[in-house]
Amino acid sequence: MEAAWIVKGIENVVKANPKRLESLLKDLKKDRELFEEIVISAYVDGLISLSKAAELLEVTRDELVEILKRKGIPLRVLSKEDVVAEAEAIKWF
Repeated sequence: MEAAWIVKGIENVVKANPKRLESLLKDLKKDRELFEEIVISAYVDGLISLSKAAELLEVTRDELVEILKRKGIPLRVLSKEDVVAEAEAIKWF
């Protein structure tokens, strides 16, 4: 199924009314499996750091590493941005 138009439509709605993103995310989080797939996909694609993915999934970084291992998903090699994001995340503990 070609669904690129759906993604584009969501982008347009959120750009026009950023508050809609909160509602969309709240609804999306209700389907834990789908939300986890989306977050992990964003991590694999380098769009978010491991720490950000863990935060979004409301698990610890170590728990997320275990989830990735169980799914057979290797950890990314850290970029400079990842290292900075990880360091910032650690500062909060």
